[in-house]
Amino acid sequence: DDLTAYRLLHGYAEGRPGLTIDRYGDTALIAHKVDIADELEAIVAALRQCHPYASVIAKAHRYFNWNSTALSVTALHGELPTAPLVVIDNGLRFATTPHANELTGLFLDARAARAWIRENSMDRRVLNLFAYTGSLGVAAAAGGARSVVHVDSKKNPLQVARENHRLNDLAVDERGFLCGDVYRHLPRASKSGAQFDGIVLDPPPRVPERQRRRNPDGQDYAALVRLVIPLLAPRAWLLCFFHRFDRTRDAFEREVIEASDHTLRIEWRGTSGPDFPENDPERKLRLTAFVRS
Repeated sequence: DDLTAYRLLHGYAEGRPGLTIDRYGDTALIAHKVDIADELEAIVAALRQCHPYASVIAKAHRYFNWNSTALSVTALHGELPTAPLVVIDNGLRFATTPHANELTGLFLDARAARAWIRENSMDRRVLNLFAYTGSLGVAAAAGGARSVVHVDSKKNPLQVARENHRLNDLAVDERGFLCGDVYRHLPRASKSGAQFDGIVLDPPPRVPERQRRRNPDGQDYAALVRLVIPLLAPRAWLLCFFHRFDRTRDAFEREVIEASDHTLRIEWRGTSGPDFPENDPERKLRLTAFVRS
């Protein structure tokens, strides 16, 4: 299989708000914001009829707990994995941790972005901002990028990014894994004269509390675009992720184009895959690639 990680049930649009079920190789992850204790046995039985999962685990969403922390992860069938699980996404291999209390290491709804990046990175210098575990940069490297630079504020995800490069037999150049504040890195990179042929811009929906004094609150694309424009070479692309549901794709795109002084034009639009169905397209992950004129 060239795809072993995907959403099985997207409850928000499939009749069970607050419930999702994802496949990570031979492990199924049931994540819930609602009390489903009386249904877990039936859910596990149904899952095992579909696939011989080695493990089925349940994780309560952090907002389900009064102190906003994840509840204990529970093995409903088999055992909790004790090491990262390697999954395949369109032929690329990634280390994931569905059994961890926090994020799993791979955003399943970004599959279309990884595919687009892989197809549009040949011989390009790619900058992957807010890189997390580096799946987008791995896609660029697999697509023949001349160089890839990951920037993230946390060391542990960048260590996973290195491992993801190794899993795909891609070179690990330590100069391409930078731990630091994106908002501080970009002005320094601009001052040094750095240029890129592709930049991935996937900021978190909201800036962590500790950073809000010096950084824009949330996905302030105007501020970010003004910082990255000096780094974009002619005909370079800028791939933006729009997560927030309080603004439309059109509004985000206008903000980006205006912040670039109309030097960017829309090249491609994408969204999360069919395993993330939504009646309203503005409730899905929205992806837009811009090209600099």
